[in-house]
Amino acid sequence: MNWYPGHIAKAERTLAETLNSADLLLEVRDARIPAATAHPRVREWAAGKPRIVVLTRVDMVPNVAVKSWAKAMNMFGGGRWDGNIQDGNLKHREKQAMEERGASYLNENEVENVLFVDAKRGQGMPALMRAIAKAGAYVNERRNKRGLRERPLRVAVLGYPNVGKSALINRILGRKRAKSANTPGITRGLQWIRVKTNIESTDETGKTRSTKSNNRINGDFELLDSPGIIPANMENQDDALLLAICNSIGNAAYDNQGVAAYLCERLKTIYKMGEQELTAPLWREKVIERYCFDPLSPIIIPSLTGEKNTREMSGEDILYKVAENTCFGDTENASRKILQDFRSGRMGNICLQIAPKVEDEESAAEGQVKVQVLREVTVMGEGTNKMDTSVDTDEQREDRANNAIRVAKEKGLELPPVVENGQQNEEVVGKGLFDGW
Repeated sequence: MNWYPGHIAKAERTLAETLNSADLLLEVRDARIPAATAHPRVREWAAGKPRIVVLTRVDMVPNVAVKSWAKAMNMFGGGRWDGNIQDGNLKHREKQAMEERGASYLNENEVENVLFVDAKRGQGMPALMRAIAKAGAYVNERRNKRGLRERPLRVAVLGYPNVGKSALINRILGRKRAKSANTPGITRGLQWIRVKTNIESTDETGKTRSTKSNNRINGDFELLDSPGIIPANMENQDDALLLAICNSIGNAAYDNQGVAAYLCERLKTIYKMGEQELTAPLWREKVIERYCFDPLSPIIIPSLTGEKNTREMSGEDILYKVAENTCFGDTENASRKILQDFRSGRMGNICLQIAPKVEDEESAAEGQVKVQVLREVTVMGEGTNKMDTSVDTDEQREDRANNAIRVAKEKGLELPPVVENGQQNEEVVGKGLFDGW
């Protein structure tokens, strides 16, 4: 199965060449997973050009999460999660480009601005237009010094699939020009779009208003709409799973049940960490309401000895319970239901990555919640995210094993030989359960 679509591979080959003519880059990220949607090659593509990070879908995350991420990016910089440039020539070109436009190279991860935007309602758009005008002012200033006529500013829009690039472009245009839908792979080619600088937006009261001359760019400008680019190799499988959860990867590239179980485990872990008010305040309440059970309640482990042992529900347990209560036991249908409920906002506003604390340097590079899951999950054919099989003690596992052996003997079943300390009886090596058939 090929998870890397041909149109993305083709676009990536031509993108670097096309970006040579761009003056400014808008890197679009998903506010639900701000660190995971920081593309590892965006700094290489920028090559010293000014870059603005735009986080979309802020209407789908808690306000407190937006504030915490804004604070973190203000302290660490929007480029904190960038990939590194290994090519020495690219590093030199990046430094030279920044010096030419008078920018400091002291911070190699420099980003001109970080903005949170609701492309659906237009909130944050005037600030974005001002940021574009300020970051791109160097182009015509340099042309004026050389005695050249001014030209439209060229702005490239980049990011992962389905992070809201086309919706952002349509909001800037004030009309639907770029194809937009809540699914990856809608935009399949590079296209330049001429933009008029007057756009409609909404203020805090919800009233529609137009940007005035003090917000406008000097003359029209051009936007480069590009398809979402997925890295050929996803080294961080946690990020790959988050991209799958947020529908930034085609569903042919992952197992719905594994991804849904990971989502449930991650949200449960957030609650165990006590960070639910910051990231997912309504999740537990919505699960009780929609699926008729409490995901944080312990479950009873059946025992032939009559003892009542309990443990917390895992992500898979939650998935099976949703299947039992709402999908007649169909786990595949339940996994799709869970993912769709998350993507549509039926679980309430959720941010799946916790903003790093200022004093914690290591977490600043991660922005992650460490999750252990029971199912081995692979996304896009690279790497695995392995689960710790559980919270049970050695004594509980041994009791279950002894119970299983006793039941098997009562039913006349023959079990495979037991390997102890890496040694096995040579008489039973190669002996199968069906010898003699």
